[in-house]
Amino acid sequence: MTHLPPRTLVVATLITVAALALIGVVDRVATPRRGADGHAAATASYGGSDRCASCHKRVSPDIVAQFASSAMAMSGVRCLDCHGVERGDPLGVEHEGFLIAAVPTPRHCASCHPSEVRQFENSRHGGPAWMALSGLDDFTPGQRLLVEQIPEANRAADGSLVNAHNSLFDIEGPTATRGACQSCHSIGRPNRDGSVGNCNKCHLRHEFSVAQARRPEVCGRCHIGPDHPHLEIYEESAHGVLYEAQADRWNWEQKPGRLTVADMPAPTCATCHMSGFGTQATTHDVGQRLSKYLFAAVTTDRPNAAAGREAMRGVCTSCHSTALVDRHYAVADSLTTLVNGQVARANALMQSLVRDGLVPAKPFGALVSFEAFDLWHYYGRTAKFGAYMQGPDYVQWHGLYPLLKQEALLEEEAGTLRAARAHPKPS
Repeated sequence: MTHLPPRTLVVATLITVAALALIGVVDRVATPRRGADGHAAATASYGGSDRCASCHKRVSPDIVAQFASSAMAMSGVRCLDCHGVERGDPLGVEHEGFLIAAVPTPRHCASCHPSEVRQFENSRHGGPAWMALSGLDDFTPGQRLLVEQIPEANRAADGSLVNAHNSLFDIEGPTATRGACQSCHSIGRPNRDGSVGNCNKCHLRHEFSVAQARRPEVCGRCHIGPDHPHLEIYEESAHGVLYEAQADRWNWEQKPGRLTVADMPAPTCATCHMSGFGTQATTHDVGQRLSKYLFAAVTTDRPNAAAGREAMRGVCTSCHSTALVDRHYAVADSLTTLVNGQVARANALMQSLVRDGLVPAKPFGALVSFEAFDLWHYYGRTAKFGAYMQGPDYVQWHGLYPLLKQEALLEEEAGTLRAARAHPKPS
């Protein structure tokens, strides 16, 4: 006859095995985090040969927890898939027995996201962003060839690339620039491995959440302030008001390319400029749906103006009638023409002062030069951005009104300079 073990021994053995298994799971699983939608995010285990997570759970546990809740971790991506490099890689540094890139570049991201990286590197967020601040000196010949293909790159009247530091960059110096302009413009920095850009400016590590990247606050890290108040204009618009009131009920986790008005009844920055929405596929070229160079002193059409406008209309008409979209563009285009005329008059006035030797040709060489800069860089831009993004207060009181005031100041200053030339004070 077979003798069975006592019931208490069986129960105790099962409890012991379960406890040991639980300890093993706890040891391997990162702490759960809250996702961008406020719900508890799933976790990913780190065991076996993943020495990176084992160590960093002690020295920097938050980044392990962030990555554990990411879609990348759920897909089986591990630390060295992004950070690991081969011997001889210009980014390689020795770290705890590994050769790693401390900060992965778009070249690393391209191994899984080739289309997104290609679109990004051919966009305004690519090389032109860094070039607008620092010129081309930091770019290799190969990186320059890439920048040359991008319409937004700084160009002279003959179409050639302008290799010059931004004037304020030179005046303020690197101490100021590193903590100011360079922080945002580094989204297009040239990297030592031949790639261009910094994906982490929008996709914050280590969670790399699509929900987070869709939030307007991410764009507002740079698109804010007197010269490009896009976040403030958005917050004033009907779109921004709906976002503020309803965002907690939107489906932020919808897969790219599948967004509809059921997921987001109003758009964020990403919806209009990047998301797969309406008739448009997802893109990382933020200029693809634009038709005009609004950031320029005098706005002109982009080379892809017709296609860009049609693409943006494909997003707008997902929620609005064609007639409403047409009226909106007509008003914004007319406003842009008006601002162009005002800026052109101010430019002509400054050119006459330089030509007559009353003002140095060097940028910011006199007080009146600062005033002329403010006229287009702050007020002209703001009025145009406000018109296209539905921010009437920014069109009027942050845009057109101070622009008119600045134009009057320029004319008065010009008159004073000419009078001083005609009637010099006796020595």
